[in-house]
Amino acid sequence: MKSPQAKGRIECPDFSGRVGAYDAKAVRFRPAAYGLLRHEGRILMTRSRFTGLWDFPGGGVEPFEWLSDGLAREFFEETGVQVTVGPLIYVAEGYIAMFGHPFHSLRFYYVCEPAEDIGELMHDPGEVSELVWWRLDEAPWDRMHASDQEALKKVLS
Repeated sequence: MKSPQAKGRIECPDFSGRVGAYDAKAVRFRPAAYGLLRHEGRILMTRSRFTGLWDFPGGGVEPFEWLSDGLAREFFEETGVQVTVGPLIYVAEGYIAMFGHPFHSLRFYYVCEPAEDIGELMHDPGEVSELVWWRLDEAPWDRMHASDQEALKKVLS
């Protein structure tokens, strides 16, 4: 597929998968970082309040924020767990409309380690409806976005 140009309109799906057309000049970059935290044969995942899909803790990185710093901040906000960000394992990109605005989404996936003892999990009810330690052999593959599946495959290989 040819890359879109910054003229005319671009088609972009929203959280529910509905595709809308947006002025290409309105598209903004949205870098986001996500962490895969394994512990005792399980992996920590969140269920998105927006999509209902299972994904990994993380999210949008602020301007002038390093990806690793944004990931550590987002991970803690969504789970209550302090992490040390490890190696980059997967990168995905696409287009998504969020809250009526189109974005060129750049998603960076990292392996994470707990920075301290893992205490009680706390999830952000504004973004996360559930927070679960899934056994690696029981991960909810059929309820995950394709890029999250690819990142998990990298950790399991």
